[in-house]
Amino acid sequence: MDAQDQTDWFEDIETIVAEPLNFKAKLAIGEDAYTSLKVKNAAFQAWEVAGVATTAVVVAKSSVVASTFFAPTGFLAAIGIGTAVTPIGWVIAAGVVTGGAWVGITRYLKKASASRVTVIPKFINTPLDVLALGLFDLLAPLALKVAEVEGRVGDGDRKLIADYFVREWGYDSRFVGEGIKYTESKIGGFLVRDLAKTLVEFTGANPDCNFKMMSGEILVFLRGIVEVDAKVDQRKEAEIEKIEAVFKSANRFSLKKSVRAGWGVVRKTAHRVFSRKRN
Repeated sequence: MDAQDQTDWFEDIETIVAEPLNFKAKLAIGEDAYTSLKVKNAAFQAWEVAGVATTAVVVAKSSVVASTFFAPTGFLAAIGIGTAVTPIGWVIAAGVVTGGAWVGITRYLKKASASRVTVIPKFINTPLDVLALGLFDLLAPLALKVAEVEGRVGDGDRKLIADYFVREWGYDSRFVGEGIKYTESKIGGFLVRDLAKTLVEFTGANPDCNFKMMSGEILVFLRGIVEVDAKVDQRKEAEIEKIEAVFKSANRFSLKKSVRAGWGVVRKTAHRVFSRKRN
């Protein structure tokens, strides 16, 4: 069966994160939060929010993100990365909420679950699983796009990307292998500018989110993959520079939008003040 037509993706996957200690270490999550990761209700809550944005032009409302991710009772706050000033916190939030709106596994699983009795995949057991899935959905397409030199992803590059997720983050190797195959089968229709557009809209809906900081964290990840074999491929570096340029352009657009919004608030406030004086 052709990869494009395969309909039973992830059927045999039992776990996403094989080494939770590695994953939590990367996120600077303390061991005292371990029990909170085991709460099944929190996993359901996370899954309900996952993939809220189903296209590049539909983003989660700030109230949804704020109440679910960064509120004092939100599950990100419960595991210690709920602060809006944590770059990786915003990267994960963007990944979970957009659900890989461009080519994501989350989007695929949501559609598959809609036609089954099981409303949540069997390998989603903790909030950590949802966070890991969202993070993979956000970063794997970019990594594969960087590696897609001359129209294809080489076996060596594919292995480097898989090893990075498994060794650095503690992902399960079977999930990563399947995830890379699935993402690669959809990568032909993926455009970096779509990602930038989605992230800009996400940050625009969430005023506390710093796009420059978040995009910088993503670039650190991509450079980590490129340099993981101690060799720098100039072609891949050029791809990263293209992505960085897209992010910078998007960041300027986001900044202008924020400035315009700020002036709008000033004008409305001034109007109210002068109206009161006249009355």
